[in-house]
Order: sequence, then C-alpha cells, then structure tokens
Amino acid sequence: MHIFPGAWRALALGVVLAGCTAKAKPGPTAPAAAAAAPTEVEEAARSVLEQWRQAYEARSLDNLAKLYLHDPSLRVVQDGTQLTGWAAFEPVVRDKLAKVTEVRVRLRDVQITSIGSAGAAIVATMLRERSDATTTVTENGVLTLVLRSDDAGWVIVSEHYSYKRP
Repeated sequence: MHIFPGAWRALALGVVLAGCTAKAKPGPTAPAAAAAAPTEVEEAARSVLEQWRQAYEARSLDNLAKLYLHDPSLRVVQDGTQLTGWAAFEPVVRDKLAKVTEVRVRLRDVQITSIGSAGAAIVATMLRERSDATTTVTENGVLTLVLRSDDAGWVIVSEHYSYKRP
C-alpha cells in the first residue's frame, strides 16, 4: 500500500487528535481564543514551538513546564511509551534534562494546522542532539504537538515524537 506524503501528515494528525481526550473546562473561554483568526493561531503556535525549542536547549524545566497542560489529560508519547498527565511526564523530562550538559534542537519542514480558533497541530522534522560532555546522542525524527488556547494562554495538550533508531 502506498500512502502519499501529505496523507502521512493527515494520518499523524488524526492519530494524535484521536488520542487527545482533553475536555473543555467549564466556564467562559478567553476572548482572544474566541476571536483568533487562522493567522493568529499560526503565530501563537510558532511562538510556543520556539519557546519549546529554546527551553529544551536551555535545559529549563521551569520554562518547559509553562508550556504544558498541567492536568491528567496531557498525553506525551516518547520512545514508544505513553505518559498520561503532567504528574507522569514531569519526572521523565526532569530526569532527561538532568543527565545532559547540552541539548541542540533543529526543526525543519514545520507545518501548522489551525484547529478552529483555539487549537493547533504542529508537525515538524526534528534533529535533536543530547550530550553529557562525553557522549552525544543524535535523534532524527518527526515531532507532533497539539496545542489549545484557554484562559492561561496556549498550552501543549499532546506531544508525540518518533525517531529512526540506528
């Protein structure tokens, strides 16, 4: 079976969205989210992506924490394992950051899809190098982030990263 390149993005987005079971919080939505145009959604998504990249390169758990949803509906898939909720993801990312002295993240082929006025999906090719000053591990794969806007601003509600193993 042959799947066209654009179909892979659609398939990945569908898989991520199907696994994203976040429910809307009761109460009013933020006025900025209700009025966001697709261009504004794309700009917000690019901003979150750049903050995410910079936080990893700075190895800043505090800056990363500001970007993620902090409730049990957060979904992160890394290394074939799904982590559900901030409480499960935070110790994993803390441990990974503590073990390295340098992180370099390069993103290419960034594609952003607006999901209404309060959501976005980002798919990008990512090259990440992590070093502990002795050994450097290079990962090259595809990153997918799903974002939503709420009263606190734009947050990551789902992250999936898969890479080719050597």
